[in-house]
Amino acid sequence: MPAIVSFAISSARLEPAVLARALDEPGAGAVVTFEGRVRNHNAGQAVARLEYQAYPALANKTGRAILEQEAQRHGLLNAHAVHRSGELGIGEVAVWVGVAAAHRDAAFNASRAILERLKHELPIWKKECYADGRVEWVGPDNRSPETGLAHSGVPEWPGQLHAIYLSEGHDFRGRHGQQRMDHGIIQVGQVECVAGMGLRGDRYFGYQPDYKGQVTFFDAAVVESVRSHFKVPALPAAAFRRNLLVSGVRLGEWIGKGFRFQGVEFEGSEECRPCYWMDSAVGAGVEEFLKPNCGGGLRARILSDGVLRAGVPG
Repeated sequence: MPAIVSFAISSARLEPAVLARALDEPGAGAVVTFEGRVRNHNAGQAVARLEYQAYPALANKTGRAILEQEAQRHGLLNAHAVHRSGELGIGEVAVWVGVAAAHRDAAFNASRAILERLKHELPIWKKECYADGRVEWVGPDNRSPETGLAHSGVPEWPGQLHAIYLSEGHDFRGRHGQQRMDHGIIQVGQVECVAGMGLRGDRYFGYQPDYKGQVTFFDAAVVESVRSHFKVPALPAAAFRRNLLVSGVRLGEWIGKGFRFQGVEFEGSEECRPCYWMDSAVGAGVEEFLKPNCGGGLRARILSDGVLRAGVPG
């Protein structure tokens, strides 16, 4: 008989005693629960509080899959877990895991495996707020030595994602000799990446099989250079109609290479070469200005599912 399994993301304070009631099972010879709490220090630094940010739809799907897989692997009767979101103070429960099994080895081993996989695979980001005012983001890394889910080996990007832009339709593509369209572009705080498809909600989502331009990265330093050179300090970064505004990486160095950013794997496919539409979208002379050093951006394929969040380091 399949195990009873549940996983949830909660913005409310967790009550372990209440959660543990779900583990009542006449056939259980062992019940193991774990509470991951917010401590007041990390790596020798005083911590004031934590904040967790999650992409709920993907996190719930991933979390439930982890529990189902480990419940089957260890022969569990019940498996439940809840992960907090939002701000947490010192001492609050950030994650709760509870399992019931016929025997203690299965219960102990399963609870540890579930916890390790939740830590490394859930699309949840932790913001550690230190007592001295510093802030540090920590994200999933898709690696779990406990369960054998290995890191892919591709290098991590050291950059930061400043903004995410999506448009439901093309303004310039296929419009040679005609006026641009007016689909507009919106800025969002997070976006779902779908392997082989693109960014959900964007005009290039599912555009063509194995399309080389499923997503386009754009250097925030280029935006500043254009603003300065053309004396347009108020020029919005959205005007370039690129998806992801980043800093801290040399985009041209990643053409033909794989990399990992916020837990999502990409492959740089080619330079996003500027065309004459740049002069129309931004200003006269911008096309030529963007041509050197991959100034038009980096086009890339998406190799793994995940979620990107603006304002989060890679």
